[in-house]
Amino acid sequence: MVIETDPFGNFLGQATNWGRVATGRGLATFICTMASGTASAFSPKAAKFVRTLAPAWEADKRPIYGAFFWINGTGTFPVPRDAYYMTGAGGQTTLIIPSHDLVVVRMGHYKGEGPGAMSFRKALALLMEAVPAKR
Repeated sequence: MVIETDPFGNFLGQATNWGRVATGRGLATFICTMASGTASAFSPKAAKFVRTLAPAWEADKRPIYGAFFWINGTGTFPVPRDAYYMTGAGGQTTLIIPSHDLVVVRMGHYKGEGPGAMSFRKALALLMEAVPAKR
């Protein structure tokens, strides 16, 4: 996986950049190393920082955003509140659930729920029943 930069060297972690170069496995690997603090670019302190509620959002009493990652502070997803995630166009989501040592990557385009289809939230609820919290 390659994260491209703009002409000034700033990293661009957005839209076509990630979708064009990142596979589901690549995103999961990147997130696992980032979340564990073993990636060279992310110390354990940095990994904790990205999932900590940002001061401006805390002041607004909206526990939903950290440092470049959304956090599950209001229960957006049916997973523990320690979860944090990246989300993109079409419902693409990379969800990190530390209390379960779990990373969920949803790729593809979401066009709504058809007859008999299982929504992402329903699938997550079932996953939480199947994957126990770490001890």
